[in-house]
Amino acid sequence: MNIGFIGLGKLGLPCATEIARAGYNVYGYDINTVRSDYINVVDSIKEVAKDKDIIFVAVPTPHNTRYDGKIPTADLTPKDFSYDIVKSVLKEANEGMEKYQLLVLVSTVLPGTVRNQLIPLVTNSQFVYNPYLIAMGSVAWDMVNPEMVIIGTENGSETGPAQKLIKFYKTFMQNNPRYIVGTWDECECIKVL
Repeated sequence: MNIGFIGLGKLGLPCATEIARAGYNVYGYDINTVRSDYINVVDSIKEVAKDKDIIFVAVPTPHNTRYDGKIPTADLTPKDFSYDIVKSVLKEANEGMEKYQLLVLVSTVLPGTVRNQLIPLVTNSQFVYNPYLIAMGSVAWDMVNPEMVIIGTENGSETGPAQKLIKFYKTFMQNNPRYIVGTWDECECIKVL
């Protein structure tokens, strides 16, 4: 099975590496120069997407700096994350994908974002929202030892794309995590709570 990983930063690189260490051929892309002994780093998003079975997207969804947690925000007007990077990546990946492929968004988004803003950009492949519950100090370990794996589909179905992702994860998880499958909206809520 060939796996793609778009976004090889502080989250993506360790996660992609764990997948590669489990024996999968992993192809990755990042806007920054990345070197890896485990991942085939390529020059474009389209190269990552072409002919891969599962393509993960782990790119930033930055927030306004006033909302970084350093000060209370209760008196501030609520602000959403910026989805410009995610939208750009999804559009470009979609161009080179086919219906048999599974596009998996790992990046954190607020409730309603997938359904209202992102899914219209994904027309050529299957799609799952799969936010990781990972601490930045233990990314690699958390990737293969999660307390639970959150998988969001359009209607919360545990078949099709969700089942494909669960079967994939079961091949390398080092513990026996719970798999929580719900709608995109439900999984967005679980992640941000």
